Amino acid sequence: MKTQHHHQNQKKLGRRKDEKVDKLVVDQLPTDLEVEILARLPAKSLMKVQCVSKMWSSIIRSQRFVDSFYALSSTRSRFTVTFCNADAERLFIYSSSFEEEERSLVAKLQMTIPSVDLIYGFKSPSVHGFLGCCSGDQFIVCNPTTRQVISLPIKTARASLGYDPVGRQFKALNLVSPPDLFPAFLVHEAITFEGGGGRVSRKQVTSAPYYPVTDGLYINGSIYYAAWARSQKRDPVVVCFDVRSDNISFIKAPWEVVACDSDSILIDYRGKLASIIVDAYSPFQIFGLWILEDALKHEWSNQTFELPFPLLNMTSPGTNKAGDIIFAPTYLPPVATFFFLYYYNVENQLIRSVRLHGVADDEDFQRRYGLLDYCYVNISPEHVESIASL
Repeated sequence: MKTQHHHQNQKKLGRRKDEKVDKLVVDQLPTDLEVEILARLPAKSLMKVQCVSKMWSSIIRSQRFVDSFYALSSTRSRFTVTFCNADAERLFIYSSSFEEEERSLVAKLQMTIPSVDLIYGFKSPSVHGFLGCCSGDQFIVCNPTTRQVISLPIKTARASLGYDPVGRQFKALNLVSPPDLFPAFLVHEAITFEGGGGRVSRKQVTSAPYYPVTDGLYINGSIYYAAWARSQKRDPVVVCFDVRSDNISFIKAPWEVVACDSDSILIDYRGKLASIIVDAYSPFQIFGLWILEDALKHEWSNQTFELPFPLLNMTSPGTNKAGDIIFAPTYLPPVATFFFLYYYNVENQLIRSVRLHGVADDEDFQRRYGLLDYCYVNISPEHVESIASL
């Protein structure tokens, strides 16, 4: 018995000695070499090795390293698939890498967020590595890479996430005033994430009255959404919120971009604001593409395209790096089935399908969470992994 205890003690001492040696080796590495080693690790590994040493933790959390990691991640194509089920009251977030010539992809579950109740047609766009969505009187912001989740109280469920690339700050714009009454002016709340445990500051921002038609879309430092500047559909505009200056301006828009009797979908088209116009009430085979060419001059271009076959219950979450327009299902059925994305190239007018495995075809997953009804789904193309925290 004593011999057994002696061997166990020796093993413990050996492990402690190895740990001390490993820590000593880490501490003696040149800082430049440490940064080089860490830069080659995937995001999940970086989250784990922060506990190896204080130096590594300091490097990984530094703004310079966070920016460098994001810049490297931006070169790799990835998208998120987010869906919510009313019965489960849970938000599911998947992610998948994407290669241009792939015909099938596998999405992996990144995280789930409980006690989330989202309405039909919810959006969870990716903004600088973070996802944001409204759930009742709460605005939820999460980082699927670090699994950080922040829930903020809001007065109305009209909040959109944005990012100031100069000041390196995240902000959310929330419309507080009821727009259907058309008062003399509208009141918004600009919520700035101060960093460190989800601390925020709030600022009141006012604008001329308008009635919003679409959800907010972030592109290059601004949040856009289509709206009517006056009642009775007389003045179609795009509202533009400059995240850095907190300034709200209006861009004159074509009637088709805002009209409620067509399904106007704002997308990021190669860094420009654009709108996909489809028929909201039947399978569509023809769609229009309006692109904002010059915001200062309010100039738009317009093209019409015809697909080789009609699409049913589809929407467009945006484009990939090549500029292909993506079409995706608006919901997941309650039974296991195939899930296809369609990529349409506007230049050669060719379309290709990509099957996504791991989401709609997982029967065990559906039974485990009791997903017995339709789940509304949102896809955020060109998601970039980030190790930043709020």
